Amino acid sequence: MSEEFILNSEIYSAPSGTPAPTQPVREPILITIIGSATGIDLVVKILHRLGFAEARAWSKLQNDPNTGRPMRVLTKWLRY
Repeated sequence: MSEEFILNSEIYSAPSGTPAPTQPVREPILITIIGSATGIDLVVKILHRLGFAEARAWSKLQNDPNTGRPMRVLTKWLRY
């Protein structure tokens, strides 16, 4: 788990002469759920119970700009 922790360079700076830690590559992945408001809320709750994402991490219900249907969006960050 410690290799997943990324130091915030604005708060912490390593002492001089210390080699800089290797930063993992981070990539944002957008996950979108489009459907009825009830269906979307159900999927968000199921994914929360499975440990995929906190329910509050999802965007508020909004309209899909292409179809006008309700949607919620989540950004997950992959590290590799």
